[in-house]
Amino acid sequence: GKPVIAHMGPGVFTDVGHFIVLRGVQDENILVADPASRTRSEQSWDLSIILNEASKAASSGGPFWIVG
Repeated sequence: GKPVIAHMGPGVFTDVGHFIVLRGVQDENILVADPASRTRSEQSWDLSIILNEASKAASSGGPFWIVG
């Protein structure tokens, strides 16, 4: 029920590194807010893509941070 900041590594969201917001779940898929792409923000994503592409180099408790 709370937004999650995700630090993403190389993949469909970025070539090098990028932050997105996981904003909800719809039909077992993840809704994102991607500041770099309206198209990606309008799609729903399989959780496995998010988990596989999450940055392996993130520190400070990441690559996921719950907001609120």
